[in-house]
Amino acid sequence: MAELDHWHPVLLSHELRRKPRSVRLAGREIVVFRTSSGGLGAFTDRCPHRSMRLSEGWVEGDRLVCAYHGWRWAADGRGDIPATPAARPCARRDDVFDAVERYGAIWVKRAGAQATFPRFDAEGYVPAGVLRHRAAVPFELALDNFIEVEHTPFVHFMLGYSLDQMPQVEAQVTLSDDAVQVVNTGPKRPIPRIVEKMFRIPHDAKFVVEWTARFSPVHAIYDHSFINPRTREVVTYPLRSAVFFNPVGPESSEIYTFLFASLGRWSEFGLGSLIWPPLRVAMDLELRLDMRLLSRLADKRGILKGNVLGRFDKALVASRDRIDRIYRGQAAEATPEAGDGHEATRAARRLPLAAS
Repeated sequence: MAELDHWHPVLLSHELRRKPRSVRLAGREIVVFRTSSGGLGAFTDRCPHRSMRLSEGWVEGDRLVCAYHGWRWAADGRGDIPATPAARPCARRDDVFDAVERYGAIWVKRAGAQATFPRFDAEGYVPAGVLRHRAAVPFELALDNFIEVEHTPFVHFMLGYSLDQMPQVEAQVTLSDDAVQVVNTGPKRPIPRIVEKMFRIPHDAKFVVEWTARFSPVHAIYDHSFINPRTREVVTYPLRSAVFFNPVGPESSEIYTFLFASLGRWSEFGLGSLIWPPLRVAMDLELRLDMRLLSRLADKRGILKGNVLGRFDKALVASRDRIDRIYRGQAAEATPEAGDGHEATRAARRLPLAAS
């Protein structure tokens, strides 16, 4: 299962204390534990001896102890047996995972896999928290929702554009071998004048939503800005986000959103701590609205055949191909073309869902 060869966030840092925790990723149950010295370990949540859930056990020193017979496992998969001291059991390599702690989360990948840890911080931004949400759809359909702005007038109060402005929104798509980049530019939706003054946003500014999707693992990085139509000056929005899409089961996924703040001149006056919390609360609400919308889909299998695709769906189709090729290591199959509202003419395929 190639999905497990990529780094995925599976727990918030504060959730992993002395007790081992079980998580689910791409249909696999994985136990994650923290050693007494602060190190991390992760295995398939099943003791190689007699299949007890290792998450039912506890940690002694640098080893995870099985609650059934007391067999003890180090993070590298080597074990010892209290009842047979001379024995040297070893877990299967496929059941051992690498684990690291970064950006306020615990990340895992299959041990020995050569995936590079994703980089998504940026100069001038500082980490400002992590949000996690559960989506009642496969992760492919969650990604579909996050990489187009056509739904934003009907779902969001802060993100995206107003309905009457959508015809004016331009979507510039740039494709590379391992990424899909989209820059959406259009009139900003109405926001309170006090907010415009706080962040020096012209009342008639253009709102720019730029995102780049990558596929090892599947995630998208978002930057927002405003453009003064007279001076062409760019006003950076004090929010950057990196959204990771984890497959959980055939009809469920987890969304981890890493938030970064750039408060600019507000930090100079010591007001950064006052400005950022409301933005974080607003982002959490916006994401909850997405989750509620996704739960209402009539068909969660992800079948594209017969769907009518529009001008904002080009990135969606391109991303599917890269999920197959990069994330799953499969040869890409034919997908419908995105057009201007006409039915797809090429052969459609069923979305490959996460293994159960």
